Amino acid sequence: MAYTIVKSDGTVLTTIADGTINTTSTSLGLPGRNYAGYGQSLDTNFVHMVENFADNAPPPNPLRGQLWFNTNNSTLYVCPTDGESNSQAWLALTATSSGGNTSFGAVTVTGNLSANNITVTNNLTSANGVFTNISVSSNANIGNSTIDTANVGNLNTQAISTGGATTTGNITGTWTLTGGSAGNALIVAGGNLVISNAASAGLKTDNLMYSNGANIFGGGAAYSNSNVAAYLPNYTGFVGTGATTFRGTTVTTGANTTAGTITGNWTLSTGSRLQATYADLAERFAADTEYDAGTVVQLGGKKEITAVKYELSEDVFGVISNTAAYLMNAGAGDDKTHPPVAVSGRVLVKVTGKVLKGQRLVSAGEGIARAAKDGEANAFNTIGRALVDKLTKGIGTVEAIVTIR
Repeated sequence: MAYTIVKSDGTVLTTIADGTINTTSTSLGLPGRNYAGYGQSLDTNFVHMVENFADNAPPPNPLRGQLWFNTNNSTLYVCPTDGESNSQAWLALTATSSGGNTSFGAVTVTGNLSANNITVTNNLTSANGVFTNISVSSNANIGNSTIDTANVGNLNTQAISTGGATTTGNITGTWTLTGGSAGNALIVAGGNLVISNAASAGLKTDNLMYSNGANIFGGGAAYSNSNVAAYLPNYTGFVGTGATTFRGTTVTTGANTTAGTITGNWTLSTGSRLQATYADLAERFAADTEYDAGTVVQLGGKKEITAVKYELSEDVFGVISNTAAYLMNAGAGDDKTHPPVAVSGRVLVKVTGKVLKGQRLVSAGEGIARAAKDGEANAFNTIGRALVDKLTKGIGTVEAIVTIR
């Protein structure tokens, strides 16, 4: 009568015919009824079980829960599933010599766990634990808990994260950063280094400070009131909120063609002056067309000003300037639509014919001036007086002092 072999979970493993031995269903030889060599087979099975199939490879046809002593690393393993032949899939239970590995699928420790060395490859949660050394893999997490000098003397890791770039974290205490051979101890890869506590002394250093690899104080010298000035022109914020005094010899936008703005009501103290490179007072007026510098204009036309049309016109109003020392109504427009009109001061004037220094200038028509002849000039048609000679007969320019009435 054939033997039917049933596993611990009630499932049928195999049926063994009379007079035969089964060596394919398990790692043992299972003899059937009246098998001639059953005694040798049983003894062999006992030996294999006592030594836990000690070999350098897993036994053939293993069953789930079967033990195997790996002679390569002197470690006892458990088969996780029926027929598992991959040694890497077997679960290591214990090490019988120094250097062996021990791993568990899930272990709950209700008391204190003491060990010389524990390597955590997934997740460690513990209420109480004393560890001489903990090695945490790159995929492991240490849950919400306090790690301080009482528990961890030295923490060696390549990354400390709150879990996300937008998740805030806190570091409390006095910390010292020690850089490597490159000299970098702290690198801010994104965002800003912010000192938000009003009671803080700010960013302090006993050495030089650099911006984009260059010493912000210039040269190789440390900070001083003189060499820090080289860095201030690049500053774009406030020079002291609520500050009442700024001491310096130059305030610039960076170029004479770059516009700037001064806001507020300003007063020159006694003995102080505003000095300019040029010497005419001008104001912007809307023009009926675009005019060159030096053009003599009058009030009228489709806009506010137009070129003087007639000779000896008493409607002369001013001269188009491109060198105004002081420009009024500056925000009205640009030089094309609202050219500056010099109404007083030194300015170039378009003239025709010869002009001698000191001669009075009157309109020659079509926006051009000329030297006044004897008896022609009066208080209303005089544009100004020439400051230089012009000895050519054609159209040119002369520097003149203009005063329009």
